[in-house]
Amino acid sequence: MWKGYIKYMVESALAASNEQLERVYASPLWATACHTVQSIVPDPHNYTHLALVGIALFFIIRIAVSFARGSGADYFTMDKVRRQAVATKRTFTPRELCEFNGKDESTPVYLAIRGIVYDVSKSRHMYGPQGPYCNFAGRDASRGLALSAFDESVLTDLDAPIDPLEELEKSEQAALDEWIEFFGGKYTPIGTLVEPLVESKKDQ
Repeated sequence: MWKGYIKYMVESALAASNEQLERVYASPLWATACHTVQSIVPDPHNYTHLALVGIALFFIIRIAVSFARGSGADYFTMDKVRRQAVATKRTFTPRELCEFNGKDESTPVYLAIRGIVYDVSKSRHMYGPQGPYCNFAGRDASRGLALSAFDESVLTDLDAPIDPLEELEKSEQAALDEWIEFFGGKYTPIGTLVEPLVESKKDQ
């Protein structure tokens, strides 16, 4: 009974074709989600259970949306983040990026991680002048995030080459990869960070 009810809710919430819906129902995540809801909420006639299943359906529909749009289980993977970055066009030198440090409230707040520039303006309270990550605003935050260090000592000089991060330990690289996935899922990549010399050659 629950599976049919859940399918009705998903089909009502999704503007998806039959082919996309078939992809949803064939996914292993769909079967797991239905089994989980049924085990947590055994009686659909209980109002308390109905409230619980409403919460569970929220997450199921999010899974369904992901598969219906073709993104599937790799929605927040590193490959997805890299594909987003490739589609962007603007490049920033370290000095150009520094102009978007959040001190001017009329401009957006950007930061870079592993060469990808993200717009973090919606979290200005975190990256703005009074925020806990204010030192990363307008800068390459890669090393700081990898080391879980948030002071200015982890920042590269604006006129120095971009930090290659070659000597990071495996645990630090893993921490940085987790941050990249997080930023790729929450913020919009709007460009790439380039060396000043590379930018100069492009203008010639």
